[in-house]
Amino acid sequence: MNASIEEIASVSEEAAAGVEQAAATAEQSSSSMEEVAGSSEQLAKLAEEMNELVARFKL
Repeated sequence: MNASIEEIASVSEEAAAGVEQAAATAEQSSSSMEEVAGSSEQLAKLAEEMNELVARFKL
């Protein structure tokens, strides 16, 4: 019976470690997505500015 309890505890610890790792990965992914979104906004602004500058040279 003691062995079963120890095995359950071990499996529970492994599961908890897996959940913590998944949470850390999700947090990192979220942070990366926020960074990509910010970069996309900057790129859109640059593209708009470029279009305005190029429009000055159109005949």
